[in-house]
Amino acid sequence: MPIDSPSSDPSAGAPAVTQNGRSLSDQHKDAVKAWIKKLRLALQDDFQAQVTRLGFRRDGKHTPEERLSLPAADLAIRQRLAALIEHDTKSEADPKRGFDAVVRELTYTLVNRLVGIKIMEARGLLYLPTPGQPNAETEPTEVLTPQPSQERSRFLRDFLAAGGSRYKYADDAEQALLRDGLTAAFNALYEDLGPLFRPDHDYACIWPSHAALANAIRLINTGLIFDAYKAPDFLGWVYQFFNVDEKDRVRGENKGTPRSPYELSVINQFYTPSWVVKVLVDNTLGRLWLQMHPDSVLKAKGPVPLPHDRPPDYPVLADYLIPRTGEKIRFRLVDENGEIHTFKRVRDIKLLDPACGTMHFGQYAFGLFHRMYEEEIANAGKPGWPAEPSVAHKADIPAAILENNLYGIDIDPRAIQIASLSLLFTAKEAAKHYGRRPDSVKVKPRNLVIAQAVQVDEAQLRALVERAGSSLGEPKLREKLFAALWGNLRYVGELGGLVQVKEGVTNVLDEWVDAQAKAKGLTKLLPATEKKKDQLHFGELVSEVVRDKAGQQELQRSLLEDEARRIREDLLSGLEQVASVTSNDPRQRLFAEDTARGLRLLELLGQYYDAILMNPPYGSFTKLENAADDKKFKAELKAMYPCGYQDIYAAFIERATQIIEPEGYIGALVSSTFKTNVGHAKFRTQILLKRNPLVSMLDLGFGILDGATVEAAALILRGGPL
Repeated sequence: MPIDSPSSDPSAGAPAVTQNGRSLSDQHKDAVKAWIKKLRLALQDDFQAQVTRLGFRRDGKHTPEERLSLPAADLAIRQRLAALIEHDTKSEADPKRGFDAVVRELTYTLVNRLVGIKIMEARGLLYLPTPGQPNAETEPTEVLTPQPSQERSRFLRDFLAAGGSRYKYADDAEQALLRDGLTAAFNALYEDLGPLFRPDHDYACIWPSHAALANAIRLINTGLIFDAYKAPDFLGWVYQFFNVDEKDRVRGENKGTPRSPYELSVINQFYTPSWVVKVLVDNTLGRLWLQMHPDSVLKAKGPVPLPHDRPPDYPVLADYLIPRTGEKIRFRLVDENGEIHTFKRVRDIKLLDPACGTMHFGQYAFGLFHRMYEEEIANAGKPGWPAEPSVAHKADIPAAILENNLYGIDIDPRAIQIASLSLLFTAKEAAKHYGRRPDSVKVKPRNLVIAQAVQVDEAQLRALVERAGSSLGEPKLREKLFAALWGNLRYVGELGGLVQVKEGVTNVLDEWVDAQAKAKGLTKLLPATEKKKDQLHFGELVSEVVRDKAGQQELQRSLLEDEARRIREDLLSGLEQVASVTSNDPRQRLFAEDTARGLRLLELLGQYYDAILMNPPYGSFTKLENAADDKKFKAELKAMYPCGYQDIYAAFIERATQIIEPEGYIGALVSSTFKTNVGHAKFRTQILLKRNPLVSMLDLGFGILDGATVEAAALILRGGPL
């Protein structure tokens, strides 16, 4: 039955999802490396010329607006650029780096948009309404790829036909057609793909020249073989190769020590090889699932073929599982009521990558999760399985995975852009596999968070406090919440997913609950592990009357805790509303968006996860420009991570041990310096040998990461003691 047929039953008779597409060969990776450099330079040089034309300079000595003779449209663009340059200069702590950051982000945003569209065209995922018919049903189309023997794509051809004389006789007809056509496509894709295509995206406020834009599209259409865009790892390599020259520059200028969040991300952009990803995911998420369901279809049934020997339709299996690790065989979870469970529903299993890059671990884990959902649907109601499956129909699985299972954090906004696109493309291909239209997947991967913000002045903070409204509680509490938030996120640009959330906002709300409970004479709740069935113990067994009173107090305190959770949620939603209301003021909007990102980061780091996977940064933390600030930062870092402060990767593992479920697993590709380095003694003795026992280790040596000069090791750790 055709894809567009609404009467097909997507949950009946569909084959198991496979790990579609071949990864790029070494030869094709070299081609992508040369191609993305050409594409970047072609656009970046032109964007720099456009920004300079509007009066901005790398040294920060910008031409005042009143001295420029600019038309009204250019003045509006200049005001938005001024806000971006001010914002990024503050973030980078240097005018030149701030200017370069704006030019770089303008370039990368357009590259991501154009390459994203090209990938959708190559994979048959691009559905748009016919130009001139905005209410018509979407249909398959191409925006960049020209029709055979024609100079324009199908979408631009139809856009020209719908546009009348505007695109035929005017002096700038070709430029207007290309810009307006792309804008229409971007706007249509915003509903489908989310923030990257947002119509008022700050880093899409200016176009390159027509010649540069046309040249970029030509490079995208002719610079690579068409099948390269179908490779599942294509976007990941685009991300890594985009900054090859800058990686060398940063290493040479400051002996490899990063001076800003951007430099930290640049020198640590190493795409994890697919086979290493599979080893780590199979031995964490796959291992957990097989402990819940020993007879699962994910279990290998025979000899395991090597990657290059697997046919395209080879199903996703957890067949890189390392055997005989000495662990318990079955999953066992004791809930707050003392009841024992031998499984979790699939939708309740959470995987986090706290330094996610382009979410390579999540890409492969998507396939495992997909089969786990399928298996749960097939076995629901049987012993050892939930009574009802997490989703009723297989066609609902792709959206459920993005909504419930995959979480990622990164300090680089461009990495999150690519990660979002990659996961959405994977979900769309899975939906297509079940007979659904690709554009039927409407869920956005909101569980991917940018861990980056900048410090702001008191005036901005107080303005947003007032605009957020009284729903966040009394004024005194609001002030404490915002002050605690920014105190907690002071070093978020340097720490990313390492930022601590048990302080700050969480403590303010906990203290508020305690104060309210004390004022009402309520007893603090005992930990769940101290409860025995329905009885409450206060030193000794008390009478039924006292128990009933204690139960009422418990209920009242529970209501206070619910109120604290509501305040946290309102804090986030209130700031998101402020961000949209202040859209006519670029500076206020940028600040509000930074703050909202910070809150989403707190939400992710305030949860516990069943599997944590990562290839974290290695080496030294960012060196702050101010020596006193740097000293304070390093002291706080040591206090937060006493076992891992010596190296970024060790701190990431220590952070993971704080938010992993006791029955879960941590998988990481790291530098192998922890094996013998004296500074890592606590890391070895306190974490690997005691708190989170080492399940297995692969000592991989040199040459694992493209361009890296470190010996690597793959680690699998338990979430808690055996």
